[in-house]
Amino acid sequence: MKKTTELIPMEVLNQVAPVIRNTAHPLRLRILDYLQCAGEPQNVNQITEATDVAQAFVSQQLRILKDQGVLTCQRHGLFMMYEIANPALLHLLECIRMHGKDCK
Repeated sequence: MKKTTELIPMEVLNQVAPVIRNTAHPLRLRILDYLQCAGEPQNVNQITEATDVAQAFVSQQLRILKDQGVLTCQRHGLFMMYEIANPALLHLLECIRMHGKDCK
């Protein structure tokens, strides 16, 4: 592993800690994983079907992710379409995938 010479500034750590904390829930991570795999914005019905969890619980998790700035949403006709706000979050999913491979 490459050694870095500078620590991440505390103001950056203070900004990202709430995002990481609120993202670190299995269903929220599943939602992010699904949105990444889908490759385009998805509505709550599509996310509910993909996660196999009750729509009320999915909606609650989507609100948390949206409130933290992890997701954005836009109305398209009758539906709110959700997508990942910051592509840098996808690195978190890649770290999780690599960890899963190491555990086998």
